[in-house]
Amino acid sequence: MANSRKKKKNAPQRQWQHSKPFARSTLLWGIITVAGLALCAIVLALLLKKPSQPALSLKIGGQTIPSEVFQLILQQNRSDVVSMYANQGLSTAQDSFWRTEVDGKSPAQALLERTMQDLQELAAAYQMAQSCGLDLPGGLGGVMERMEAENAQRRAKLEAGEHVYGLQSYTLQTYLSYETDGIASQYCSNTDYPGMDISQSQLHEYYQEHLDQYQKYDDISFSYLKVDLNQLEDGQKQTIQTQADRLAQEIRQGEDLQQKAAAYNALSPYVTHVDILSDQAASYSRSIGDVMELGWDLQPGEDTGLMELNGFLFLIQCTSRVEYDYQSFEQVQSVILSQMRRERYQDLLQQTADSLDIEADLPELETFIIKEMEGS
Repeated sequence: MANSRKKKKNAPQRQWQHSKPFARSTLLWGIITVAGLALCAIVLALLLKKPSQPALSLKIGGQTIPSEVFQLILQQNRSDVVSMYANQGLSTAQDSFWRTEVDGKSPAQALLERTMQDLQELAAAYQMAQSCGLDLPGGLGGVMERMEAENAQRRAKLEAGEHVYGLQSYTLQTYLSYETDGIASQYCSNTDYPGMDISQSQLHEYYQEHLDQYQKYDDISFSYLKVDLNQLEDGQKQTIQTQADRLAQEIRQGEDLQQKAAAYNALSPYVTHVDILSDQAASYSRSIGDVMELGWDLQPGEDTGLMELNGFLFLIQCTSRVEYDYQSFEQVQSVILSQMRRERYQDLLQQTADSLDIEADLPELETFIIKEMEGS
């Protein structure tokens, strides 16, 4: 090491004495050094680079499934499969989770099975679209190219200051939804397509079979007491209970709950009156669903009696009710037509999916899934 430092110190003098040979030598070593460093950088980059995923060989119904689509559907099903096996007692912490069989099937096999079912249904939608002449070049196999072209058009419009309807750009998930929703909508709106020509008698038959779906909610009004007992101290609870018992006895004799509750100082802050119109029932059910469930069958003047449920004290009185019958067939005819077409489309979609052949090495796909999941 000492000699090396001494040599470095004398180097300028030797360079002056042999300037031309040293210049050529320095240039040569510089080239070699740069080339060596470049080679090291390439090797290091290759070592650090994540191995690219192998191309998947998978066709369904003759349609090539892009690896990106396979990966998307795989990840969408992953959490459900993990939860299912965790509920069956298989620890997700163990390294062999994806390879461990429960009742003859491993999580990897279950994930592959679910993924293939979803891909079959996806491929079926594009096959139905093609059979009906919808313009989707390449079917499911061309989805990546169509998405990229669509995103490029949207990007160009935005850069030009033009308005873009909907999303500014699509992910694969949102683009698949966009196309499959469009396929279903176009299919269901054309009576020339199989299953979409529905007669008036079929509409009537559906209406009668699903009559409960078309019943209009009644208009109803309640006066009610609702007290969260968990928020009260023992002395307050006793006072509330005593006064509520007295109030319940009074309204049982035909008195109005809201009017009589005004005489009880401890109860009046907890008494409410509400008028619920038919088309407001769903909205009110989110805020006072418990009150509506307990009092929905009451007739005007009837009450539930004093009830304690889930830590709450209830006393509910129905003050008025306007009863409605079922909506007429004419009122819901267009809704029924839409429902029937959607249901028939789903049935045809499932039938088509079940008929599609899968061209793939399934054990190879299972191995691929295990590597993917264990590496994530």
